[in-house]
Amino acid sequence: MVPIIDFRSTTVEKQMHAAYTTCGFAVFRNVYNSWLSEFSDWQQLMEEFFNQKNEIKIKYSYSGVEDNIGYSRFEEERLTPNKPGDLKESFNWVSPDRMKEQFWPTEIPEFKPLAQKILRIAQLLSIDFLYKFENILSLPKGRLAEQHIDAASTIRIIKYPSHHDEIIQGQLRGNEHTDYGSITLLWRFDDVSGLQVFDREKDGWFDVPIVENSIVLNIGDMFQRWSNDKFKSTPHRVVNADLNRTRYSMPYFVDPGRDVIIKNLTEEADKYPPISAYAYLKWRLAQSYNDQNYVQNEEVNDEGVQHLPNY
Repeated sequence: MVPIIDFRSTTVEKQMHAAYTTCGFAVFRNVYNSWLSEFSDWQQLMEEFFNQKNEIKIKYSYSGVEDNIGYSRFEEERLTPNKPGDLKESFNWVSPDRMKEQFWPTEIPEFKPLAQKILRIAQLLSIDFLYKFENILSLPKGRLAEQHIDAASTIRIIKYPSHHDEIIQGQLRGNEHTDYGSITLLWRFDDVSGLQVFDREKDGWFDVPIVENSIVLNIGDMFQRWSNDKFKSTPHRVVNADLNRTRYSMPYFVDPGRDVIIKNLTEEADKYPPISAYAYLKWRLAQSYNDQNYVQNEEVNDEGVQHLPNY
């Protein structure tokens, strides 16, 4: 159901069009071969960070929806707001101009410089993908990509630890959700299964195939709005498969600049009113982290939050 695409194929854009106008997901191989050693080193540092004692990790606790950086404790995030907390912990960082120094873990000196390099690599790859989406949408060169250079994107490492305790009804490693931004690039660092996508036509969940040294790329809500529903932002989740093993992954959430207005890029009649990217992002994050003060105070404002859909 989820296609596997060679990023260097001469038909890559044709395959992307087929994938993202239907299931909204694809697995790409042959993307970042020249940086395999960097990602191998990064996996070791990522595991070292998560293996720190809790009292160390909470020194870098999540900043809140305004900045969206730092460490989130086990079960702190709820990807489905009305479900129990997810069986995972995570750490977010952003570009140097937005990242606050106090959130870098000083216990691991190599962490910050390599994290920044990994982010730069992810940024470069995301622009390559956005150029291809421009071609698919017949947009002028840079029309979409330039909205994402030095923008509000966030990268995250996630640990889904092995789990042998009681699980609350409805609790998953990562509950059902759609991503909030433009596109998401996902690295998986092991062969532990669990990632699933929802097939609307077949009304069922299907596993995303595991391919070594690959990137999974999916469409987010903002890009679905931008494309006037041409591209599909698809519900996905991480189920409790193989709970005896720890699972690691790293999504890079590619968002436009905070002041960018998300509006129809096609020549078809608008399906959604324009909305600021930052207003949309904060609204969705507030639900995931149960920030009721923000949700209640921001339901209606001049940035168009009143038009937000209930995903």
